[in-house]
Amino acid sequence: MTFFPFVDPNRRPQAKIRKMTEELTQKFQAIDPDLTLIHNDNFIDYGPEVFPKLSKIYWDPRVPDHPMEHFVYSEYLLRYGGYPLYWFTPYDEHIYEYYRKPSGPSDSSRQAVKVIDQAILKVIHDYQVHNLFYWNDLFTEKQLEQERLEPYDRPSQFIGPGELVSSPISFTDPKHRPLAAVEKNTEFLKTQLEQLDSRLTISHNDSYIDFEPKISRFLAECSYDPEEDDPNDPINKLCGEEYKIYYDNILLFSFYPFQLGYGYHGNFYEGGIPNTTYLRLSQEFINQIDNIISIYMIFNLYYWRDQYSPEEFQYEIHKYKKMWCLE
Repeated sequence: MTFFPFVDPNRRPQAKIRKMTEELTQKFQAIDPDLTLIHNDNFIDYGPEVFPKLSKIYWDPRVPDHPMEHFVYSEYLLRYGGYPLYWFTPYDEHIYEYYRKPSGPSDSSRQAVKVIDQAILKVIHDYQVHNLFYWNDLFTEKQLEQERLEPYDRPSQFIGPGELVSSPISFTDPKHRPLAAVEKNTEFLKTQLEQLDSRLTISHNDSYIDFEPKISRFLAECSYDPEEDDPNDPINKLCGEEYKIYYDNILLFSFYPFQLGYGYHGNFYEGGIPNTTYLRLSQEFINQIDNIISIYMIFNLYYWRDQYSPEEFQYEIHKYKKMWCLE
């Protein structure tokens, strides 16, 4: 991978950027008063030869001090009714994930966006063409004319309203994580736990299937219910955890990349208590184990990075790091 120096070339005068932001805000407000624009002052315009390449590089959270961790992927965020709608730069635009999914016909906010979407894109593309003039010394006159036409050829990413049809889950392992990566994850967990306390051991369940994050989180919230679900439902046979952590051969935690469970002393439904409490382990010790598990969960998201744009992926990782106090 090639890394570029994170230095602002200052090709665009700050006063002109502020003026452009004011003009864009007025244009979006004229389309719909519910549209609001936010400018990221930390955005660096590396130019049309460099930025489009950088914007496709994902931050790898497994690598310490990875240079893309704090990279600013977009210059502007356009919100509709307070919620993200478009992120855009002088070179591309990305519609918020919600608008790319099908939805029911009663979703009035999506209907409204569909009506104004082309007008929004016209403003964004005009801004992108205008920005090219700051870099016109990089192009011949013919090349510049071709570059000016390119933004207007990009279609909307908006899917629009439609019936939401739930697709059946394929109960085969998509093998998204290479076997070597799984072994590396296991070795990481084993080493971290041994360094914390030699009485901690871990086991891996090879039958665990790592579905993509949305499906796995759905299964975590709507797991198989023997009282309500069909006994032949394939969910019934799914492995519920990837790893188990033991302390002196007593189960402390069972977990997979999207959920954490506890081992219990006695029957949970008859007043059993977590083994962490039964063994009188300190809260500090439990928190240290939690941190190790959380790091593994974050690392695992990297294998599903193509489910997100690089900017959305960066946002997801930072969100979990903050939630799990790993900053």
